[in-house]
Amino acid sequence: MPIFHLRTNVKNVPESFISKVSKEVATLTNKEEAKVMVIIEDNIKITFGCSDAPAASVQFHSIGMQVEHHAIISESIANLLKDIGVPHDRHYIQFFAPSPTHVGKLGTTIAELNKPKENVIHF
Repeated sequence: MPIFHLRTNVKNVPESFISKVSKEVATLTNKEEAKVMVIIEDNIKITFGCSDAPAASVQFHSIGMQVEHHAIISESIANLLKDIGVPHDRHYIQFFAPSPTHVGKLGTTIAELNKPKENVIHF
């Protein structure tokens, strides 16, 4: 369930950037790309350090993400952001590692979906 949510004042982030981010998030989290969600909100009003120069805010969510990996993920995201014109000193990244009980999907939670199926014998 990795979720990458980018908000930036960069205008017209190219569509190709979304697939690039999706692949990188899957690699960073060691999860199937089919489970990755990428949200990009571009051309929004952001000021950073009293300037409206290119800037960004990223929220990175992934169940099971370890604190020890934050620096590696941060470096990778900084490099991605540089591709759309956001310098390393013009963004913040927030990391979230929710419990599977705190993420909903298919009308239930990830924790419930991950429970082993009971072997039921039908006669």
